[in-house]
Amino acid sequence: MNPITEKRSVSGYYYAEDREYVYFVTDAPREQNYRFIFDAGAIYLQEGAAEPRLSSEAEFFAVVKKILAQYRDKILEHSAELENYEKIYTRHGDFSKFMKRHSILKYEIRKFQNKISHFYEALLICGNEQPALKKRLKNYAYEAGVFKGVMSEYAVRIEDIYQFIQGLKNDKISRNIYILTIISSLLLPLNFITSFFGMNTTGLFLSDSQHGTLIVTLAMCVIFVVMVSFFMLYVKKRN
Repeated sequence: MNPITEKRSVSGYYYAEDREYVYFVTDAPREQNYRFIFDAGAIYLQEGAAEPRLSSEAEFFAVVKKILAQYRDKILEHSAELENYEKIYTRHGDFSKFMKRHSILKYEIRKFQNKISHFYEALLICGNEQPALKKRLKNYAYEAGVFKGVMSEYAVRIEDIYQFIQGLKNDKISRNIYILTIISSLLLPLNFITSFFGMNTTGLFLSDSQHGTLIVTLAMCVIFVVMVSFFMLYVKKRN
């Protein structure tokens, strides 16, 4: 039997001119992917560009189980990472690590999600095209479908964490703007008043007092402290 020379990058069930075959992409970067060829009721395994050799259902399902185990381990790895980042919901600490990792993690999960989706579809089509394998493939296809759904959930969770952090940043910016507004509202009239005291103007409030400017400054500072205290209480009550 001549080898199939078509190059594939994703899992799938493919139709050659005289044969049908299923191509499985593993999650191990250095491991050879698998091409099982179906011809005249027999199963052949082609490794790389080598000539296909006679295989069996046992070997076929062993490969399917192996790939599912690899996918499961990868999902658990992503799950642990997401759970660690989701601690920010209860502890608003440093989120710089997530922001640095966000784009890469988003890309990795989408790429892995795409890999699982193609593997899932390959199992479904293979089950429909190869009746002898359909019954046993049904359970494995179901498991792959569950993995596919889990990765879709992970993609949503990443965006939820990102939006939550953006919300925290926006709240912080709003608080800073509010505080700057308070400071500006205090410094502007204070500057106006002290300018008046610097003029040779008689009859003004505290104009004859040696410590007039200091008194006004202290009064404005007290007002500032009171306003900031009310603001902090408001923020604490809101949180």
